[in-house]
Amino acid sequence: MTQQVQQFLNDKKWVRWSALVLLAMAMFFGYIFMDVLSPLQSALQITKEWTPSAYGHFAGSETFLNVFVFFLIIAGIILDKMGVRFTAILSGTVMVIGAAINYYALTESFANGPLQSFFTNHLNFTGFLGDITPFFDKMPASAKFSAIGFMIFGCGVEMAGITVSRGIVKWFAGKEMALAMGIEMALARVGVAVVFIGSPLMARVGQSWVVERSVGFAVLLLIIGLISFIAYSFMDKKLEKQIGNTEEKDDPFKVSDLKHIFSSKVFWVVAILCVLYYSAIFPFQKYAANMLQCTLGISVQAASLTFAVFPLGAAAITPFLGNYLDKKGKGATMLIFGALLMIVCHLTFAIGLPALRGNDLSMTNTESIISGTIKEIKGDSDSQADPIVTDVVFRPAHFYNPEIAQAVSGKTVGETITINPRAAFTDPQDANDTEKTAEGIVNLLNNEVDFKHALNINNDFQLTINRIQEPANWLGMTVAFLAIILLGISFSLVPASLWPSVPKLVDGKLLGSAYAVIFWIQNIGLYAFPMIIGGVLMAANPGVNNPLNYNYTWPMLLFASLGILALIFGLILKAIDAKRHYGLELPNIKVDDKVETDGME
Repeated sequence: MTQQVQQFLNDKKWVRWSALVLLAMAMFFGYIFMDVLSPLQSALQITKEWTPSAYGHFAGSETFLNVFVFFLIIAGIILDKMGVRFTAILSGTVMVIGAAINYYALTESFANGPLQSFFTNHLNFTGFLGDITPFFDKMPASAKFSAIGFMIFGCGVEMAGITVSRGIVKWFAGKEMALAMGIEMALARVGVAVVFIGSPLMARVGQSWVVERSVGFAVLLLIIGLISFIAYSFMDKKLEKQIGNTEEKDDPFKVSDLKHIFSSKVFWVVAILCVLYYSAIFPFQKYAANMLQCTLGISVQAASLTFAVFPLGAAAITPFLGNYLDKKGKGATMLIFGALLMIVCHLTFAIGLPALRGNDLSMTNTESIISGTIKEIKGDSDSQADPIVTDVVFRPAHFYNPEIAQAVSGKTVGETITINPRAAFTDPQDANDTEKTAEGIVNLLNNEVDFKHALNINNDFQLTINRIQEPANWLGMTVAFLAIILLGISFSLVPASLWPSVPKLVDGKLLGSAYAVIFWIQNIGLYAFPMIIGGVLMAANPGVNNPLNYNYTWPMLLFASLGILALIFGLILKAIDAKRHYGLELPNIKVDDKVETDGME
């Protein structure tokens, strides 16, 4: 007599992939909100008076509570005690609350209300507290209140991250787990690309900067994400009724069980590998466009377009790597290969690209890259506002008026010339296209003005030329493009193999806490390394005032050194796996759909 095998909900392919869609959708919207203000830094300075320092403190606030108040550890305990359903809805709610505060802080209602006065007079930290907290003296009130909202959002989004990982393990254990995690991470990469393209477009609807419009739309997306988590909870509840929660019933989670995580050698190897790798990727993203601009002598638009292949390439290849891991295995080997690729790429940025950049020239021509400082010349009848002063990089060939482009030719380093931006970007054949003219002025002045004010600019500007370069040749651009593609492959290899490996090392009832501890350690690196790299960059460029002329050799070598350390720990992990048989090199898909774990050291 043939015994009938019970089929659970997650045995149905369309059901488990539907669960993944709900989880991934919520995280996709979370990543969109996380970076919604990243491409609007200059607009915040124009419209809200956020200095770069204020923006930096705001950006760092996302990880502040997770790192210094150990909220991620608490979130892991909540996840292991209360389960995926409860924690998913809680994290989605926290994200929406924090995001709503962030949005309100940018509105006119806040600017005209009592909270504005309160935050102007409070949280004005100086010295050590001003350096390590998200608040400092003279920080705009809107930035302070936004930072509070972003801190709360950060707690929610990181809690959601570990919850989604735990949920994927629940639905895909013994099945296409690496592929599922790869697709979820791929959507996150797409979210980065979407927000960098869409956020400025939405903020500039109507030819004026309204940054809260982009933030408000992102809040609406987070509400949809919360609804997705709620819908997922019904599926999760039905699955749990089928499979039961045997781990919790037979051996319930206790806080004291955390000692098994912290005493495990292999867990610490994975955690250190994670922080080393991610510290060489995410902080690099913050400097990548400027690095390409300085190293190759290209415009910010060209640098941004060149680097755009990184998140999109990573998103495209991650699912394929996850599928390979599920069917063939070799997780530890992939970690090592990913670290090797990262080393090669950062060494290329540090040494290879500087050798291939355009030569310095002594005299300008229409095709040359000119970098310098530009200052507005204001007459007596002009506005009392301070004149615009900014560093610029441009090619005269991009002027819409060819006569002005030709007039800039033949100038030398150190020479000061006069340029009228409105005349330079007014096409003699289409002088009525004011939007095109305004866009050219905004780009030339590095977003120091918005569209509306750009239309009113008709003053002359004095340009002092600091450097003249040939445009990067085809070989330099090709090498840069290939290095970024390889870095995207590396970025796919490591996460796709790292996260599905954790369930092979950790008891199921400790999995939420294990992911939380890894995320916490990762957040320490993400909090510290942007500041470290910034310090190294300044130390390596003494006396350089134009940020378009930085030498990035030492920062890139520092990133490469993190890759070397990651390679060493990857080799250690593979040796431990060979000795202790954790199964890191084995496929994730089991023939009998059961997951076997060896426990922890």
